[in-house]
Amino acid sequence: MQGLPRRSFLLGGLATGSIALIACGPDTQPALPSEELSFLTPAFPDGFRQAPILVAGIAQRLTFLVRDEIDVMRESAPADLAVRVRQGDTVVLETTVARRTEGIITPYFPLVMTFDAPGEFVAELPDHPTVEPVPFLVADRVDIEIPQVGDPLPSAPTPTVDDSKGVTPICTRAIECPFHEIDLVDAVANDKPTVLLISTPGFCQTDICGPVLDLLIDEAGDRTDLNVIHAEVYVDPSDFATGGFPELTPAVNAMALPFEPAIFVAAADNSIRARLDTTFDRSELRDALSLV
Repeated sequence: MQGLPRRSFLLGGLATGSIALIACGPDTQPALPSEELSFLTPAFPDGFRQAPILVAGIAQRLTFLVRDEIDVMRESAPADLAVRVRQGDTVVLETTVARRTEGIITPYFPLVMTFDAPGEFVAELPDHPTVEPVPFLVADRVDIEIPQVGDPLPSAPTPTVDDSKGVTPICTRAIECPFHEIDLVDAVANDKPTVLLISTPGFCQTDICGPVLDLLIDEAGDRTDLNVIHAEVYVDPSDFATGGFPELTPAVNAMALPFEPAIFVAAADNSIRARLDTTFDRSELRDALSLV
């Protein structure tokens, strides 16, 4: 099935995981959530509404949100979910996935599993039989360009405080972050592990983006043993104001990303040890950083 172009996907945000906030005027009251789990929502490109990103043969991370009839469940989200994954009538996995929510607003449930072969799968909640299963596609690894765990971290020029490389601004955070001191090209050539976060905090459209850059500042801002780099998504986001679509930065193109945010954690030999897509909390980030 034809997916959305990568540029359109980045512009529109993660459609399947987008969180619609209820707008209220001065004379209206928001609808009250029922706090009953009604929907399971993928917070990753499912292969139907967007091109697939999941591949067979290596562990993959699938993030899910839960919703009631009104909105994404936050405080009322369950502590864990029993999840079943099927391919046709064949059950390929049954497991329990713990909620992650440390340091972020919207809880999510990260399922990690390995698919033996490409194909169409569904995820369902056996404890909630009225909740519709979520279909998704898994591709052959050779068809997906996004670097996987175990692959080398690609090199690409990233702007620094001394050389913007034409990217303006180099950081869309309200207060510029400290992760623009070294170019990714130089980072992959030295003998330190590298952490690369691709995100555009000034243009985050949903709260599943979360304060991911702030979390990274908290967890790695003082780590002198790491190369830590934040790369923006757009070369010049002011192009939006004239009805255009900004050029994507070299880092986004090098990683072949159709979404943001994404973080890559690579060892000193540049092999990727962890990749977290679309949303992550403090605890998952801490786990990823511990691998290097």
